[in-house]
Amino acid sequence: MSAFTVRIDNIRKIDMLCAQGDGASVMINRQGCEVIGYRITDRRKKEDNVVGLMYRDSQIEPPENGWKNHATVLFPIVGGIKNNESRLGEKVITSPGNHGVARHSEFALVETSHENSARIKYRLDSNSYTREYYPFEFRLELTLELVGNSLSVLFELTNTGTETMHACWGWHPGFRAPLVPGQGAKQDCKLVFGAGKITKYHNNEHCRLTGETTELEVDGAIEWTEDELEATLMYAIDDPAMRHVSLEDPNAGIAVRVDFPDMPHLGFWSEPGDEFICIEPWQGMDDHEEQEPFDRKVGMTAIDPGEKKTSKVTVTPELL
Repeated sequence: MSAFTVRIDNIRKIDMLCAQGDGASVMINRQGCEVIGYRITDRRKKEDNVVGLMYRDSQIEPPENGWKNHATVLFPIVGGIKNNESRLGEKVITSPGNHGVARHSEFALVETSHENSARIKYRLDSNSYTREYYPFEFRLELTLELVGNSLSVLFELTNTGTETMHACWGWHPGFRAPLVPGQGAKQDCKLVFGAGKITKYHNNEHCRLTGETTELEVDGAIEWTEDELEATLMYAIDDPAMRHVSLEDPNAGIAVRVDFPDMPHLGFWSEPGDEFICIEPWQGMDDHEEQEPFDRKVGMTAIDPGEKKTSKVTVTPELL
């Protein structure tokens, strides 16, 4: 049985969830409420092997080149806005970059628990900075919980204003590929679905939707190329029972399963030559090339005053 601890660092504002008995830990930066480290222990050999699952696992300082994040929180948009301006009636929505304002905001620590799990809850309330880009009143709460070696992220989005708000949200974790550096190659890793139907959304070189979709039957590993990942593979998954995918690394003998029963959209992204693959559950997608009003974006959710929307994503490392 695992003993759980939560370590709070109010100086660096980087916190830790630990499950000692399972040899698992998660590192969280309050800036953007970003998971920057996620380590498990592979005990199949005589000497325990600590495996960092995240790209640049536990590295706090950004690199000079390449992707500078680990697991971006997306809100109130997923992806980008065409010409960085979207309209909802007389309201204008912009963004300080891709994926909205949450990633650029510091979240407040709300509460912790270490009784039956290691758990931290964080909060971001609308403020003068967020209103510059997104003119709605909201509260975004994220609860991160480590049970054994499994991490869950609960999104709770509440409309704290007096008018209906519209929003998209999601998560953008990047996992090492290969999971053990120097052991195999990124191209050896597999993206594996269960059996069923999904819809591929086609996008252009600007990552905007073209309006074309393709219905796919999947059952197991899908084909992918570096170029396709760079452009972002985008899917809609209508059946909640189908909303799970695994990144399998046969050389490491480890898979990372991501379950997202409450989010109907999914993206895969990477940069050519870099050793990571992002598995991104979304509520929403990028703009179409022929831009629609903000409330007509794919996956846009209307939230009435006082109403709360919740979504949960769970990451489970598995030994193959």
